[in-house]
Amino acid sequence: MIIHHKCLKLGQIFTSACLAFGLSQTSFALDLKPSEIRGDVKKSPVSVLQNRYFTKAFRPEVGVAAGSFLNEAYTNTMTFGFRGALFFNEWVGAEFQSVQTNVSDSDDRRALNELKYRKLDSSDIVSPDPEINPIKSVMDFNAIIAPFYGKLNLIDKFIIYSDLYFTGGIAKVDSEQGDLNALTWGVGQRFYWKKNLSFRVDMRDRIYTEKRNDEDYTKHSYSVDVGMSYFFF
Repeated sequence: MIIHHKCLKLGQIFTSACLAFGLSQTSFALDLKPSEIRGDVKKSPVSVLQNRYFTKAFRPEVGVAAGSFLNEAYTNTMTFGFRGALFFNEWVGAEFQSVQTNVSDSDDRRALNELKYRKLDSSDIVSPDPEINPIKSVMDFNAIIAPFYGKLNLIDKFIIYSDLYFTGGIAKVDSEQGDLNALTWGVGQRFYWKKNLSFRVDMRDRIYTEKRNDEDYTKHSYSVDVGMSYFFF
């Protein structure tokens, strides 16, 4: 009885100490009840990520885009064009894209063209103009896989819906060496608003074979573009 009395006394002291430090029995629980998160105000519910708010399945998409090729030697190659796409469900679709270019000399090429020298075997005055193969246009035929969908909550005032997607397929590159067949792959991010409009950022690589010094050379043409798309229906 003495031991039981002492244990009871210690328990009362421990409980009093917990209450003194602002603790309660619910502080030791691993799970929180919804009421403990929401409080008594029902107007501020806990938000969770739900199914896609912006759907794409069987909604034809058209859009425009503009950007540039990032690694074209001695030229500045700007791109502009249009695209059309159709998703068969919310994750898989097909896309066609036609791109035209505007090519201008880079500062490095202009500086080289200002240099002049006389050939050893002739009296001609020439400049050390590098060998280039500028791109005139591109047509892409891609499959699209968009497995990642999410929301960004901006200071509890505005929700941004977005897709992260991957593209892969074939392309025809029209260059000074003629039409070249290419493989293409890429990654992109899409941001939605108003159910029909979206803003896109795409980065792509087109891989093809071109001639340099009369030898075959594998070329990677990296491009980045931004664009707008409209979904019908």
